[in-house]
Amino acid sequence: MTQSHDQVCPWCQTEIVWDPEIGPEETCPHCFNELGDYRSINLTVEDEDLDEEAEEDDEGEDEGFEGFEEEYEDFDGMNEYEEGVQRVLDHQEVTPECPTCHSYMLLAGSRKAASDYAPNAAPGLGQPLLQAGYGTQVFVCPSCFKVEHVLSEADRMAMIELLKRHGMDE
Repeated sequence: MTQSHDQVCPWCQTEIVWDPEIGPEETCPHCFNELGDYRSINLTVEDEDLDEEAEEDDEGEDEGFEGFEEEYEDFDGMNEYEEGVQRVLDHQEVTPECPTCHSYMLLAGSRKAASDYAPNAAPGLGQPLLQAGYGTQVFVCPSCFKVEHVLSEADRMAMIELLKRHGMDE
């Protein structure tokens, strides 16, 4: 009877399989979450039980196949979801990483600053870093669904030029 030790990262839900000679992982290799007793789920799978289940499945193969398809229908949908995400990413010029789970984020749209935005003129600049009506690009993570706003290209360039001019004045 051999045992394999598997962990599931509680943050990104990735299964972490480790070699008994090396020992358990201290951080998740996918999202770099610290793994420890209070944050981790340790599973012990005995190969003997898996062999018995495989034999039972072979005996009643025709009977259980229909139930298997229904049970894992959502899993097939997940593959389609991931394929759809990848197709969107293939057409994006900018693909920032999610700060939470490090997946690539999808461009969801753009947004203009609200009409109640009051620009603040930084001391010494004589004008605000961001003008009223600045724009942002809105990105959403397809894994953890975190939403991030990134300054639009035009407003980024305007801010860079302003700060460069301020740097030359001194």
